[in-house]
Amino acid sequence: MNKITSSDREQHTHYVEYPMRWVQLGLFLFALLSNIMFGFSLSPIVKEMSIIYDVDSRYLQFLTISFTVFSVIMIIPGNIINEKYGIRISIMIGCILTFIGSVSAMLINVSFWFFFLGQLSSLIGFPFRLISASKFVANWFYPEKRILIMVIIALCFNASSGIAIKIPLIILGDYEIKDIHTQAEIDEGRRLMQNLMIFLFGLMVLLCIPPIFFFKSKAPTPPSFTASDQCIRVDYRKAGIIVAKNFDFMYLTIGFAFILGTITLFTLQMEYLIKPFDYTLMDQSNLVLVGVIAGLIGDICVGTAIKKLKSFKLVLRICNALVTVLFAILIIAIHVNKTFFFIMYFLVCGCSAIMALTFEFSCELCFPMSENTTIAMLGLFGNLINFLQGLPEILILKGDNKFCSTVTMVLMFCLIAGANYFTMNVDENLKRQKKDFQEDDEAEKRENAISMLEQSILN
Repeated sequence: MNKITSSDREQHTHYVEYPMRWVQLGLFLFALLSNIMFGFSLSPIVKEMSIIYDVDSRYLQFLTISFTVFSVIMIIPGNIINEKYGIRISIMIGCILTFIGSVSAMLINVSFWFFFLGQLSSLIGFPFRLISASKFVANWFYPEKRILIMVIIALCFNASSGIAIKIPLIILGDYEIKDIHTQAEIDEGRRLMQNLMIFLFGLMVLLCIPPIFFFKSKAPTPPSFTASDQCIRVDYRKAGIIVAKNFDFMYLTIGFAFILGTITLFTLQMEYLIKPFDYTLMDQSNLVLVGVIAGLIGDICVGTAIKKLKSFKLVLRICNALVTVLFAILIIAIHVNKTFFFIMYFLVCGCSAIMALTFEFSCELCFPMSENTTIAMLGLFGNLINFLQGLPEILILKGDNKFCSTVTMVLMFCLIAGANYFTMNVDENLKRQKKDFQEDDEAEKRENAISMLEQSILN
């Protein structure tokens, strides 16, 4: 197993970081979070919306996991745009689609399908932003800071997804509607849904507009050799063949999908999973908050562990093993009591915070393929697996049956347990870091040789 190259360099004499990188990081986060805040807001109120607007809840359940479908469909076009025109264009497309979606969603009381189309519009734009993360970090930050910045992005991702799920619960308050209901309850529900859509539209104005006008693809000069134009990258059109032959990457992708994908689907389908055990909307809201806090702590711990242990693979294996054991206990906990379940959910979410780790690890394994293309392939295969695993879960879940919830969680556990096999077989080959430090050293030797030559001429 290769260790991460020591990177405690206090000065870079050949490459520069610009102060504006932090502003650009903020704009990138705005673009990424806009989609999450709008798209994930549906998941905790699926059942209520299905009753209020008299639509089959399966449509809404499918919508909560359809980000996986659109990631598979749109990730290749998104990567082509990224490679040919730069990540700025991708960010603009993603933000515009989400903004249009928020406008359409405000017409929910005219027809529910305006909301449905608005959500689909936002989901189509999601891959354009997500696959840009590692490339953005490489274009603005020194190599040794990449994992730190990806951890920051993952922190914001986790926090925003939790806030997104919390927003409708706050706006709806103690509103509750049952299968047997009155017209007055329907009217009140429609009023609250309209308020929710207006609030989300205002939020999208704040998050989508600034990146559209002010985001920049890259710094005036590159912060490393692998971010420069001198670094020859593999043609993105050959990416599918390359990653299909890279067993380390494929193992990592499957492990990523089985761990993070499963936990994400658990969160999105939470209402149906926990409601048979007498959990209220307030319980769900508190559980989401617990998961967010755990994810934030987990991201920090993962970033620190990688820096200390100097190994992506070791940290990944530890996280996966812990999630496997803890999720098994989580299945037992939901049958015992709420306090035990909350504690175990906290631990599961904390240990599954591996997004930043996996993104950067995959870029190391696939160099000299570009960061855009690497994450696109990770998203393509990973989300295809997520969608396929989500379909049987939707068919099994009914929201009123403890047995169905338990069977679904057992299926999830089997996937999580399987992830350990795949991550154990990944060979830690950090090609990108090796190239960066090799080029840095060679550039320093050339400068020293030139300096010595100049001195000899003067003497």
